[in-house]
Amino acid sequence: MISNKVTFPPLKIEEIINFSDYPITDLSQKKSIDLINNCRQQLQEQGCCILSNFLTTQGLFNAQEESKKLAPAAYYAKRRTNAFKTDDNPSLPLDHPVRFFMERTNAFVPQNKFAPDSLFLNLYHAKIFQQFIATCLKTKVIYEYDDPLAGMVLNILPPGCQHPWHYDENDFSIVLMIQPALDGGIFEYARNIRTPNNENFPLVSKVLSETYEGTKKVNLQPGDLQIFYGKSSLHRVTKTIGDRQRHTAIFSYTRKNNVIGKITDTKLLFGQTTSEHEQK
Repeated sequence: MISNKVTFPPLKIEEIINFSDYPITDLSQKKSIDLINNCRQQLQEQGCCILSNFLTTQGLFNAQEESKKLAPAAYYAKRRTNAFKTDDNPSLPLDHPVRFFMERTNAFVPQNKFAPDSLFLNLYHAKIFQQFIATCLKTKVIYEYDDPLAGMVLNILPPGCQHPWHYDENDFSIVLMIQPALDGGIFEYARNIRTPNNENFPLVSKVLSETYEGTKKVNLQPGDLQIFYGKSSLHRVTKTIGDRQRHTAIFSYTRKNNVIGKITDTKLLFGQTTSEHEQK
């Protein structure tokens, strides 16, 4: 049986977040306003904001130790999928992007595997963290998932695994790099490929065939926090190389309250569902 108990004293939020570089306790001070404006500018111009060294040295160490302890509890899945997470459509031409299937091989540790004193849960539930993210996104409030599995998760990519081109269900994602792979495992994205009214299949085809010149690469380092608009931007994590797993923490928030994942998606991601999913 895998123990999820944290074996070192839990840290306070001021011991986790690098407040020297990211003074988010008072968002009205000039340094905080400048930080938020910079983040908003990155999101507007790039669709992605990187906050380097967001964690303190001790916070990163504890996060890495906790992720190593939790990694064996990850549910590993291997399947073929297209960028839209839909079934094949034989009525479309063979070269249509809906018919372009890729191997997806990764693993997730769901929220119900985390100990109550988890560093990740501490950060996920922290109101000052949530308010900072909401302010960067120009929204008054963001909500934690009501989903008991998908709110706070660890993504584990063992050697030779990848998360191929896809869109997110949520319009924004918050990701913390804990441990990169020795090589590979690079986050790549093609910004604003689709809109609510246009899937832009010709451009999707270019991205999938790797002929699109606008694809950007982000080499996340341990302790980096990423805010990303993933619903309109195709993105992937390339295949990991070497004998070190890639670990990231994913903090799932929404602009709407009472959000629970679809039962089919939940089963695919975590290999389990709960009564909350059954009742949805």
